[in-house]
Amino acid sequence: MAQGVIADNWSLQDISTLFLEGLDKEKAGEIIIDENQHSYKPISIAVTQTEALFDFITDLVLRDEILVDERFADAWEGMDSPILNAKKLGVVRAYPFLSKSDEIAEIREEISDRICSTESLRVAHKENVDGWNFNKKSPHKLLSQTLWGGAGMCARSYVYEKSYTPHPLRKRLFINSGFMLPAGDAVHQVSSFLNDQKVKVSEKLLGNDKLFSTYINIPAIPIRILQESQSAEQMISIALQMRDDFQGLRDWLKMFQNAISEEDTKAMIKYRKQLDSASQYIDKKIGYGASSSPVSMEAGIGIFKIAIKGNPLDSLKNQFGIRATLNKLILGSSGREEIRKYVKMFGVDGSATGYEIENSFIVKG
Repeated sequence: MAQGVIADNWSLQDISTLFLEGLDKEKAGEIIIDENQHSYKPISIAVTQTEALFDFITDLVLRDEILVDERFADAWEGMDSPILNAKKLGVVRAYPFLSKSDEIAEIREEISDRICSTESLRVAHKENVDGWNFNKKSPHKLLSQTLWGGAGMCARSYVYEKSYTPHPLRKRLFINSGFMLPAGDAVHQVSSFLNDQKVKVSEKLLGNDKLFSTYINIPAIPIRILQESQSAEQMISIALQMRDDFQGLRDWLKMFQNAISEEDTKAMIKYRKQLDSASQYIDKKIGYGASSSPVSMEAGIGIFKIAIKGNPLDSLKNQFGIRATLNKLILGSSGREEIRKYVKMFGVDGSATGYEIENSFIVKG
């Protein structure tokens, strides 16, 4: 079974616009919940464009295929952007999800109700539904696109048993409203694992001062792609080339996903143990040694050399295969230089837009 994911045409449209027109310096509206009321908080479109791009290239490298709804693919297919190269190779594929429109519609309404966690959301959403049924117009367009559209994509994910990578504004609404996507996705689990491990490394190496305690934490795959890219236009082609480098990890993720989908507890434990082993190796690498296994550290070039009293076989296993791949991603750059390279590629270095993008990836220690 292909390790596929459903993506939003909205995301691909934003990414295509990013490549063709540059970073958008205007603001969008993040739907937030406060005291049982929803409101719109300004958020930089450049930030959501960047997040959408980073999510997309991560999926491009780690997934077998990215599926979008064929009915709305014209939102980006007519734009001469680098994404079309991924479509030509069959990695991005338009799919007729609405061939099961009745099932999707029923589940979409159930999910919409769950996302409407406040009375104000329920009222505004009902106005959108009534408006659409009356004259095909929704009075709250951004809410409709974010909530109703997001619920529809979640319904597609459920009906077709595929994971879903939502547009950044939809992702924020889901989080802010308390709506949770299913946890059974191997790529999302491993991506979260990599992010957590990278933060742990930064905290250990940079300290946890009350004032100076923030770290840049860019997702691992976009860092690698930015390191290899000399221009923004190259990012998609580099990601496609990098699929070969990560074929082993992609195959491992497929087997991990099969174990999750089949609820094979024994196999799931096996794959989780490999992640645990990598985590323990990182702990030793950065100096989190157990008292019974004292750690000595020696500065090297770009990485720590280390001598430990521990399980030599486990340490050896972390030098090869999947664990070695994960360790390299964790112990690589935090992304500070790469995100600055990114904003420079788009000509917004030294600007408020560039600062907003960099600041959006800050993690507080």
